Amino acid sequence: MNMMLTPASISDAVALPAFAAIGTTTATNLASRTIASLRQNFAEIGHAPTPEMWTALQDVANTLERMAEGTADPVVYLSSLDPGVGKTSTVIHFIRALLASSAHTDVAVLVCVGRREQIEAIVQEAALEPADFAVLTSDERLNALGCGDANHARVLFTTHSMIEHRCEGRWFPEVSAFHYRGHVRAVRIWDEAILPGQALTIGRDDLAFLFKPLRGTHPELAGDVETLFTKLGEMEDGTILQVPDLAEHHGVSLNDALHLVDGGSADQIAAVEALWFLFGKMATVRRDGAYGNTMLDYRETLPEGIQPLLALDASARVRTAYDLWHDNRGGLVKLATATKSYDRHTIHIWCRSGGKSAFRKSGPELIEGIVETIRTRPDEEWLVIHHKNAGADLEAAVTRLLPGVRVHFVNWGRHDATNAFANVPNVILAGTLFYRTSHYEAVGRMASGRPSSTGPFPSSEMKTVMAGENSHLILQALCRGAVRRCVDGGCPETRTYIIASTRSGIPAALPRIFPGVRVLPWRPIQRPLSGKIGEAVAFIKERLEADPTATVTFADVRKHIGGMDASNFIKTVRQHPMFIETLAEEGIVECGTGRRLTGFKRLFEPI
Repeated sequence: MNMMLTPASISDAVALPAFAAIGTTTATNLASRTIASLRQNFAEIGHAPTPEMWTALQDVANTLERMAEGTADPVVYLSSLDPGVGKTSTVIHFIRALLASSAHTDVAVLVCVGRREQIEAIVQEAALEPADFAVLTSDERLNALGCGDANHARVLFTTHSMIEHRCEGRWFPEVSAFHYRGHVRAVRIWDEAILPGQALTIGRDDLAFLFKPLRGTHPELAGDVETLFTKLGEMEDGTILQVPDLAEHHGVSLNDALHLVDGGSADQIAAVEALWFLFGKMATVRRDGAYGNTMLDYRETLPEGIQPLLALDASARVRTAYDLWHDNRGGLVKLATATKSYDRHTIHIWCRSGGKSAFRKSGPELIEGIVETIRTRPDEEWLVIHHKNAGADLEAAVTRLLPGVRVHFVNWGRHDATNAFANVPNVILAGTLFYRTSHYEAVGRMASGRPSSTGPFPSSEMKTVMAGENSHLILQALCRGAVRRCVDGGCPETRTYIIASTRSGIPAALPRIFPGVRVLPWRPIQRPLSGKIGEAVAFIKERLEADPTATVTFADVRKHIGGMDASNFIKTVRQHPMFIETLAEEGIVECGTGRRLTGFKRLFEPI
C-alpha cells in the first residue's frame, strides 16, 4: 500500500467523514469501531470489498488494537492487500477511533512513510486537528505542520530514513525523538516496503570514482583503495573476500569521507557509504557482466526494539524477499490477505528489449511504437514510465508528436513515488528496470540474514529473489495508474503496454502478479519480413509448430536458406534487429550448451 492519498482516487483513499463524526467513547473495542466506521464510509461512496477483503481489513484493525492495548507480540505484522482495497482507510479510521477514545489518552501513534511528500497528503486526508499531530523530517516546512511539538502530539509522522538515521546503533525505545510525553509510542505503522537491512554493493568503477577525492587529503588511503580495486578485478566470480578495514587503519570516518564528496553525484556518495560499511567485513564477489566484478553484502537498518510494527506493502504478495525473511530470520507475521481480480485489465506485450541500451540503439523506433499506440486513444489520459538518461529524449519526442494529448511522464526510480495519476486508465512501461546480479544477491542475503561470512548463497534462491524483485517493480509501476483502484473486488477497465524481452521472464510472470489479467501481443509497428530473414523465420516457426519441444539448429537454418556460411549467418540473420524481434514475439530464443549457442527453441507459447 502507498499511504500517499489523493482526492482523485476515491476507492484507494476513500472520502472520509469529519473527525467529530466518530464522537468520544470510553469503549476499548477499537477494532470494531474502526470497521463499523469503515463500512459506513465505504457504503456512502459505493466501495464494496469482497468478504475475503473485509476479513483481511479486520485483521489489520485487530493488529492495531492489540498494539494499542499492549498485547501484540514483538514482531513485524505484514499486510499485503493490493492497492485500492482499503488498507490506508483502515489505518486512518483507526487513528480517529483511537483519538476519540477516552480510555486510550496515553496511547500514541507513529506513522513512517517512504517519502516526505507523502506526509502532506495523508495529513490532509486524515483531517486531524493540528494539536493532535506533528511531523519530524529534515524539511522544516513540513515540520511546521501540526502542533510542532513531537513529544506532545498523539500522532507523529516521519520517514523511513529518519527512523534509520536517528536509531542507528541504538535501541528504538531509547530514542526520545519518537516518544510521546517521554514514553514509546505503542502503535507503530510502516508504510510501503520494509526490509530488515540495506543491500550493499560496490564495483570497480565505483572504487575508481573515489580515487580523486581521496587522494588530495588521504593519499595513502587512496593508494590502498587502488590496491583493493586491482585485487577485486582479479578475483573469481563467487569468491568470498575479506575487505580490509581501511577506515580504521587510516583513521578516516564515514562522515570524513562523505565530507570529501559533498556536492558530488548521488552515485559517488552511495559508493562512499557502501565501501565504508563494507570495510572490515566479509564480502561476496560477483561478476556483473560488462560492469565487471562487484563486492556485496548488507547491513542491518531496522532498529532493534521497534516491534511490534504494522507494515503495509502491496508488493509483499509477490516479493519473495519477505518469504526469505519469514522462513529464515523469523519475527515476521503475515496477516490475512485477499485476491484482487485484474480481469478487467489488459496487458499488451511488445516482446523486444526495452532496457537503456535498447533505447540508445533503437530509440526512434521504440518512440514511434509508443506514439502510434497513444494515437489509438487520443482522448484519454496516458502515463509513460521510462528510463532516465537513456539516450533518446522520449518525453520531448512524444510531447512534440502528440500536441494536446494528455500524456504524463514518470521515470524509473520515481515510479513508486506518487498516486497523482490514480485515474489514468492507460499506462506504458517504456522498458523495464532491472538490477545487477550483485544487487539481487545482496537483497537475498539481507532478507534471509545470511551474510557473506556464512558462505555461498544458493543459486535457486537467487532466482526467486530476482523474480520477486522484478515483480515488485512491475506491480508498483503499473499501480501508479487507475489499475490501483478497486471496484467490486477488482480493478476498473484499464490497459497497460509493456516493452519487455522474452528472456526477461516478465511476460510469463504477469498472470501471477495480476491474477485474472488478460495478456495480448502488442505490435505497434508492422514491417513485413522478406529475403533470407523471412525465409529463416518461416522455417524456424514451421519446425517448432510441428514439434514445440524441438531444437532447430543453426546448421539446419543455414542449409534451408541456401547454405550460408556461419559468419554471414551471424551478421546478416542472427544479429538482424527484425529477426531478433520477430523470434522474441514468438517466444523463440537461441539455445545451446553452456556459452556455446547452437540453435533455436521455443521458450513459451507466443502471446
